[in-house]
Amino acid sequence: MSAKAGGPRVALVTGAARGIGAAVARRLGEAGYLVLGADVLDSEAATTYPLLRCDVADESAVTVFVQHALDEHGRVDVLVNVAGIVLVKPLEETSWDDYRRTLDVNLGGTFLLCKHCIPVMKRQGGGAIVNMASVSGHVGQVDHALYGATKGAVLALCRALAWELAPWQIRVNSISPGSVDTPMLRGDIHIEAERTGQSFDEVKRIREAEQALGRWADPAEIAEAVLFLSGDGASFVTGADLLVDAGWVAR
Repeated sequence: MSAKAGGPRVALVTGAARGIGAAVARRLGEAGYLVLGADVLDSEAATTYPLLRCDVADESAVTVFVQHALDEHGRVDVLVNVAGIVLVKPLEETSWDDYRRTLDVNLGGTFLLCKHCIPVMKRQGGGAIVNMASVSGHVGQVDHALYGATKGAVLALCRALAWELAPWQIRVNSISPGSVDTPMLRGDIHIEAERTGQSFDEVKRIREAEQALGRWADPAEIAEAVLFLSGDGASFVTGADLLVDAGWVAR
């Protein structure tokens, strides 16, 4: 997969205001990609890439975002779907609104960005899609039933799309991180601490012990995996899920 006339490749990254998405956008930029980020939040720090406001669960907003990339750069070589939300609740306390929003963002957002980028990649004769799944799509976690279900659906979507898009040389893969030190995970830990009557540090230690390496990942470590799956070094990799979980699922 080569960019037009040997120019830099164009990468779209959702959830790019903070956490894993911001780390991915920075790393791809360092590697020479032209990066366009999307988020519903403002960045917590100065960014080296344009960041557009886009709710990935809103098809009209997604259409505008992708069209902006085409207007600015004329192509989309890499799509990285990071945007997502976590829900920490027992299932019987989960409302229909909780269900709709979690499904719409985690699965719906991935679906919509793929839907609108695939025709562009087909016209170009290739591309790479990297979708963010989770260990929650592989293993059961208390109070994460709905979140895990959406991530399991992302895994299934990737496998199907890998076969559907292979004739056009479009590769589709996913990454399943373990515990990554992000604002979203820290918010998750605070909720769990309140529910269980434990301190934040106590719950954090429990979560760290779930990793064979005994620590949380830095978002930059996930970004390195995304960079690999986005580039030519992974030219024979499609339909795969890369576990970046410090051995959690292997236990």
